[in-house]
Amino acid sequence: MEVTFINAQYLWLLFIIPILILTHFYGLKFTRKKAMKFANFEALARVTGGNRLSMNLPLLFLRFFTLIFLIFALAGPIIWYMGQGGPFNFVIAIDVSGSMLADDFSPNRLDAAKAAAVEFIERVPKDSRIGLMSFSGTPFIKSSLTDDFEKIKELLLGEIGVEYSSGTSIGDAIMAASNILIEEEKGRVVILLTDGQSNVGTVIEKTINYANDRYVTVNTIGMGTEEGGKFIGIDAVSVLDDELLMYVAKNTGGTFYRAENNKELVAAYAEIAQTSNKKLPLKLTIWLIIMTFLTLSIEWVFVNTMFRSVP
Repeated sequence: MEVTFINAQYLWLLFIIPILILTHFYGLKFTRKKAMKFANFEALARVTGGNRLSMNLPLLFLRFFTLIFLIFALAGPIIWYMGQGGPFNFVIAIDVSGSMLADDFSPNRLDAAKAAAVEFIERVPKDSRIGLMSFSGTPFIKSSLTDDFEKIKELLLGEIGVEYSSGTSIGDAIMAASNILIEEEKGRVVILLTDGQSNVGTVIEKTINYANDRYVTVNTIGMGTEEGGKFIGIDAVSVLDDELLMYVAKNTGGTFYRAENNKELVAAYAEIAQTSNKKLPLKLTIWLIIMTFLTLSIEWVFVNTMFRSVP
């Protein structure tokens, strides 16, 4: 079991909690000064039930948990647990930006990616269905889900080529692949391969939420050597965004693979093809919002009954 956060930056708000505690006790000090000016202590005892100088700890605990629930709700926690996922449907999404013609793979990155994808198709269970797409600045759908594996192989080798579109949009590619997979209620897996970084299109956080809402697992494969290669006589050093690809995979229940040669690329596809279980998400945000409103309601009742202020 594993817990991830879609918007982990909101966890910094936890530093507000010490301020809440200090404010609570400072408020008690101010309330005590007001109480000492109350001339009729007998009446004060009747109003407060004899607890003249209560620490109001139940209110502090309620406010503490209200803040905790709210902060974690903003952070978007997801509990991942292992469950039976087969049979699976897959969408292969291949980056077709110009740098994929670099020759640090044999014969080049794009042809190596296509050859490894063909081997993947030969390994997947026969009850699976496969979709195919390419992407650069824009996603290009080549095939919806089909059990005609020979057709997918033909499209891979014949239809996937460099698309000279501005930038690389990993977010748009994942959303398009997710839309292909919702055709059927099977395990939904995207295999996204790229040698670059996302610099246009939908923001990644929105993409992750989109995939999770549709129970899509995204496995990411980053390819390219540190030395880089050449295409059309131009040096092409890999600018792969490992952190982004790891972030996407981790927060959608998938795995990130780094491939620096043809063998590692084939091995990454092979491991994905052998998938029998998958991580299933349990999103906690709605439950944390419910708990926030519950604690706020209880506090409101307390403040207007047993912990009401004395004028």
